[in-house]
Amino acid sequence: MITALPPVHCIIEHHESGGMLALVPSIEGDGGAQGTYQFEIVSNSGGSMSSSTQGGDFEKSGAGRLALSRSMVSASPDGWSARLIVYGPNGETLCVVSQPSE
Repeated sequence: MITALPPVHCIIEHHESGGMLALVPSIEGDGGAQGTYQFEIVSNSGGSMSSSTQGGDFEKSGAGRLALSRSMVSASPDGWSARLIVYGPNGETLCVVSQPSE
């Protein structure tokens, strides 16, 4: 018997501090969840662009929010973008979010 996972919401928190921007990809939901995630960041600073991708497994044991990782980027006026994709245990997409919103 296959049990459906409760809904999961993707969130990318961002907080500026001292010229840097902390990006925290998180998931939130009313129950447990498990699977994998992929977090992509593109930042522009002084005319140069850089990108990075993080990912891995996660397991959320109950209701609430779970931070999946944390990254620091320059809080450049040239901008940044990030995208979080969360997959369930069978590879199904649970949620996707981009910041700034597309």
